Amino acid sequence: MSMFVRPAAEGADPFGTARLRRGVLDAWATSPARFREDANAEEDLVLGGYRDRLVVELAQNAADAAARAGVPGRLRLTLRDGVLVA
Repeated sequence: MSMFVRPAAEGADPFGTARLRRGVLDAWATSPARFREDANAEEDLVLGGYRDRLVVELAQNAADAAARAGVPGRLRLTLRDGVLVA
């Protein structure tokens, strides 16, 4: 165990997952169509995920991180022996 990471107390919810779960369940109960939309989105991830959008997603993640840090962003992609390296 790292000296910087302390184990959570028994029953602790440091990330508020119980609140998030309750919110999702409430949304599904209020709107069955929302449940279907979420289920379809999960199925899309299982069947292909970001397969066709990998480079776009990497670029967007880099742009988001740079914006949060308040710095200019840069993403370098290199094709090396047929392998894309980020």
